[in-house]
Amino acid sequence: MSNQPRQERAVRTRTQILTGAVDVLVEHGYAGMTMQRVQTAAGVSRGALTHHFGSMTEIAVAAVDFIAESQADEIRDAVGPGDSMDRVVEVIHETTRRPTFVAGLQLWAAARTEPALREALQPGAHRLFTELQQTLAPLVDDFGPEQSAVFLDGLLSLLRGLAIGAVLRDRPDREREILSAWLTVFASTGPQP
Repeated sequence: MSNQPRQERAVRTRTQILTGAVDVLVEHGYAGMTMQRVQTAAGVSRGALTHHFGSMTEIAVAAVDFIAESQADEIRDAVGPGDSMDRVVEVIHETTRRPTFVAGLQLWAAARTEPALREALQPGAHRLFTELQQTLAPLVDDFGPEQSAVFLDGLLSLLRGLAIGAVLRDRPDREREILSAWLTVFASTGPQP
């Protein structure tokens, strides 16, 4: 008998748990994330939950990775060859305006005082940075590697700040104006023909 159905069931259960964890993270934040809430949101037994994840830190890190992978896939699918920088930044901006992105940022904030969480989050953050770097590479090739890295770091820092600011003041039109101004200034510092 093949292990295929068992493996498929395990993947389905893990996905259910991660989806439930993301829902809890969005609704209750990191401070309100408990094993019981994740179990309830996922609709799984306690045994299934602990079989896949041994601690809240493991669940939280896996949830952030799950969010990052989903967002990277979405960005990759939405961006086509020949898209302008404005279009690509607009796609990334829309992704960062979602509650799931802000929930992930809560984990980043918690990682400031939790070294184990910080260490666990770093590989996923690096993967997302690399993914975005590859997506933007054709648009910033003329800048050279160092200036391209500065551009991406600056863009991600700006988007994180806008996402946090939107918690108190949701102003999508102003955010687009800020991004447009930043892109204009950055482009003016690039290589001149």
